[in-house]
Amino acid sequence: MKKRIIAVVVLLLIIVSLPNIGNSFIQNRVDERLVELESFGLQVSKDVTISNYFKTSRHFEFLLKDPQKFLEYLQKYSDKQFPPYVNAMLEGVLIGTDIKYSNLPFAKSFEIEIYPMQFSQKMNEKLKSFLALKGLLYHIDYNLLNADFKGYIKDIKENFSLQNDTQLNLLLDSAKFSGNGALLAPNELSSKIKELQFELVQEKKSLKVVFHKLKSSTNFESANTYLTNVDVDSMLLLLKGTGDEVNISMDSLRVNASSNDQGESTQLNSKTSLKSLEFTSNQSRFTMKKFNFDVALSGLDKQEYINFAQLVSQNNMKVTGDYSKDLKESMVKLLSKGVFFEVADFSIKEFSKDSAKPIKGFTLKSTLTIKEDAALSHKMKISPFMAIPNISLQSEIRISKELYNKLKKENGMLARFSTYEKEDGDDYVFILKFLDTKASLNGRRLN
Repeated sequence: MKKRIIAVVVLLLIIVSLPNIGNSFIQNRVDERLVELESFGLQVSKDVTISNYFKTSRHFEFLLKDPQKFLEYLQKYSDKQFPPYVNAMLEGVLIGTDIKYSNLPFAKSFEIEIYPMQFSQKMNEKLKSFLALKGLLYHIDYNLLNADFKGYIKDIKENFSLQNDTQLNLLLDSAKFSGNGALLAPNELSSKIKELQFELVQEKKSLKVVFHKLKSSTNFESANTYLTNVDVDSMLLLLKGTGDEVNISMDSLRVNASSNDQGESTQLNSKTSLKSLEFTSNQSRFTMKKFNFDVALSGLDKQEYINFAQLVSQNNMKVTGDYSKDLKESMVKLLSKGVFFEVADFSIKEFSKDSAKPIKGFTLKSTLTIKEDAALSHKMKISPFMAIPNISLQSEIRISKELYNKLKKENGMLARFSTYEKEDGDDYVFILKFLDTKASLNGRRLN
């Protein structure tokens, strides 16, 4: 009986201690992250903890002490170089963070709210007040076990007075996101925004941009292996008061971009589609329907592509002769390893200009190959024409008779191709081939 009583007491003591054990575990994890934050330029200027038996909340204020270290950290997860003026913009930024979590050890997630509290000292009073009231706030629910997270950005509807009597009107409605990985550099990130609009107004001039139902997703493994998708239901741009009012509207914009270096070589893909676009100004009107642009670049040597990409991403505000020389040499080295470029689909279904009736458009498919040539750099120094034998090209252009005849009237040079025309229903088809320095169009030699 005595042993049973002791066992029950021990069990009760363990149960009672669980919140303390859980709190200690999470606190250690948070403290580890604080040390990591300090390593890339963020300094903890305030740390306040409020804790009871079941729950704990901590308030932090992070001062961005070393913008250069912070940008160097972000640079590890990006193939883009940040402009030098970004350092000055970030210096002195104060970021508030509130963390709330359960002390129970089996609780797997905690809440995070992040909001900037201070930017530049020259910021106007309205914006300072906006930030002080947590006007720009990120709410995040983070899972400690699997690093999944989800959250939202607080809705914004504000007007700000900027320099030179300029007004900024900002609207953000229903911005939500989710992902996996480190918050500053996630492996996966998806976002949805119901509406985003900003408007700049100065006297009688104004610029307004509106995005409606914007979605994006990114799977990011490295700077050279990623997949990004952007989907915009509609977009509107209005420019007034400049003497030529401009109205641009787009429906169903889709953009996909990817890079993959997991195989023997690196491959880049890009696909853009647009359901419709309308451009209107005082001078003209242009409409376009069903635009597609699908291209791929493959067979890129991994190391040479990394060297070239790093060189391109370097921020040279003033392009020097040495930089141009290095960039050219790197590109030639990349091409010397061989490249395959494909235009899978470049097309417009129909378009119209001014008050004219819609015209059926065109479709272009093409492949271009540059074969491997270790002597390419030497040949290019002698003459770029020596590289022509390395190039092979095949293109198929299908163009509506309406469009082709209209272009012939506007450009007399196209009349030279009249004898090469090949009809196919309501279209003309042109097949261009270039192989072994010999060119042909629809089977007839051009040289």
